[in-house]
Amino acid sequence: MFSLNFRKSSWLNRYLHYRAVTPFTLTQPYLEFAEGSSGVEKFDDCLYSKVKENGILFGCPVISPVLHDLAKKLYFPRQQGGTILLFLETLFSVAFIENQCLTSKNGDEEDSDLYQTQLLKIILLVLQYHLPDSYYRIPQNIPLPDLLEGNEILNGALQKLELVLLDTVTLQGYSSLGNRQNNFAFAKLYFFLLWARENAKGDVSVPEKYLELDQQLREEMIYIFAALIWADDFVATTEQQVIEKYIEQTGLEEAKQDDLTRMIREPVKISDLHCSFTAVIISSYLVEQLILLSFIDNQEAWQERELIEKFSQHLGLPAEKLEQLYCSVAEFFSVHNVRLEFLKNNAAFTQFQDYMNDKVLKLVKKNVANIMTEVKETKELSELLLKATTEPLSSYEKQKVQEQLMDIARSIPALAIFALPGGVILLPVLIKVLPFNILPSSFQDEPISSQ
Repeated sequence: MFSLNFRKSSWLNRYLHYRAVTPFTLTQPYLEFAEGSSGVEKFDDCLYSKVKENGILFGCPVISPVLHDLAKKLYFPRQQGGTILLFLETLFSVAFIENQCLTSKNGDEEDSDLYQTQLLKIILLVLQYHLPDSYYRIPQNIPLPDLLEGNEILNGALQKLELVLLDTVTLQGYSSLGNRQNNFAFAKLYFFLLWARENAKGDVSVPEKYLELDQQLREEMIYIFAALIWADDFVATTEQQVIEKYIEQTGLEEAKQDDLTRMIREPVKISDLHCSFTAVIISSYLVEQLILLSFIDNQEAWQERELIEKFSQHLGLPAEKLEQLYCSVAEFFSVHNVRLEFLKNNAAFTQFQDYMNDKVLKLVKKNVANIMTEVKETKELSELLLKATTEPLSSYEKQKVQEQLMDIARSIPALAIFALPGGVILLPVLIKVLPFNILPSSFQDEPISSQ
């Protein structure tokens, strides 16, 4: 129950009040984690899946109607509220759940006092990381709702944190969709989580190391972006403007930003590039950012595609992984293109989608015999496909067909990478190409089950 002063409090205070009484749930992938290094590696896999789905990875946050309504309910800033809320939900939920896994407290989820104690610890980590030059003596033996209600030190810190988040996570300017996000917000999120993991395991440390790593990644990314826009030995005006905006978004010291701006005026070759980070999640992030940047000037030069391929090899990513990343980008924007204003009437992205569709079409045609063999061996799928030739399928039946077709695609190596993200590109091609009238004779005489 919120107090009468709820609306008068800061929006971050209101959010934490809401989360204090609305616990995060431990999702199935995290329940399966074992302690140790293998578990931490899986943390990256789950985080990557989450930020790719919600758009934070691409700098294009997807604000769902539920999230939009919650932002309004909590009186978040009108323009940036959805973006900020999505970032907070991702940061706090992932940090909290990872902390549960690392501290082996999964069995106590029903204990509200324990939940609030853990949430307070995450809040204090967030404050320490994002306000590194400040120190706040905040008692930890007082229930979180009471702290939020009456502790002036905590609320003063939260108000400062609001300004930091608005400045570093969102972008200024109008968007009818409210989804303008700093392109480096994912880096901010990731390095905080690395530090939070370290603290959860008992290795108490200050955040400076991870703040420096974040800055280092941003600087290296500008060099990488510069190499891409110089790939065809010509920098278009749009490319110049975009990379200057990227430099501004890094939030680096002004002198460093000036150095980077001067640097990009001269050609940058792939041989000049260096990446200090070996985590697969960072490599994927870098390559997907390059893929996106290649569309900015409304055309994709073959030299840019070649540079992306060479840089992926430099990062140690196999060709199959690069194909998966291209597919991942294409799928995300196929689903969310209505929300993403900069891709409207973008010829380069349209060509990219056509390229991916043609690639999938050729692979499906090449593997149609293998697919049909698998279809014939899947009784439920065959029955549903047979039924579809005589009457419409229900929504549930269509979902079953889609799921089983994707399962079959994942079992065929040539198609597996296109099925992994969700099948948005692959599924329409399968439905269009496969000869669904070719079904096993053992099913053709069986009666069609009624709904």
